[in-house]
Amino acid sequence: MVAALTNESATSKSVYFAHCTSEMIFITHLLAEGPEKLAGPLLADTYVTLLKGRNAWYGQKLAKGEINLEMGDSIKGKGMIQVHSRILSTH
Repeated sequence: MVAALTNESATSKSVYFAHCTSEMIFITHLLAEGPEKLAGPLLADTYVTLLKGRNAWYGQKLAKGEINLEMGDSIKGKGMIQVHSRILSTH
């Protein structure tokens, strides 16, 4: 949604990514026995998911008004959208 709402601003996406990773690190340190494992492949996978995963696709389409929440959390060709229930709970 950040990408779509800010016209693909690299600055906005980087600020959002930094905010997400800091929250992930905080939560991981609270809950995990080995919080140092957050770096490396897991962080790289998170970055790719944030940029081009199906949830990123969903957020962009939602922000542009091309889809709506009433369409549900299973989109043909994309599968289950994991962020759908979180978006609904904030409305």
